[in-house]
Amino acid sequence: MNSTDDEDNPFLDPLDRAIFYPVAFVGAIFCMSIFVIIAATFGDADNPVNEWVNKNATQILLWETLLLVTVSIGAMTYDRVRTVRRMQTMNDDTKDENDVD
Repeated sequence: MNSTDDEDNPFLDPLDRAIFYPVAFVGAIFCMSIFVIIAATFGDADNPVNEWVNKNATQILLWETLLLVTVSIGAMTYDRVRTVRRMQTMNDDTKDENDVD
């Protein structure tokens, strides 16, 4: 496959991957939060940061999970809508070519 094939392919659009960048960002924040919570369990329990993490860890993880699910479903929905529109456009173009007499 050469570069001209890539340019002609309507399914290769830079925006296709860009809509999933927020998902990757939120996922990375979620993973870092889990690592911080795990590290806090091994730390000094009297440390003010550890007290705050222990007090708020459940709420933080719940909000981050909700955000991650929302962003993921939104990106997948947007991607599916774009794909269906492209498929319909390609089918309409094929029908137009076949109908020409």
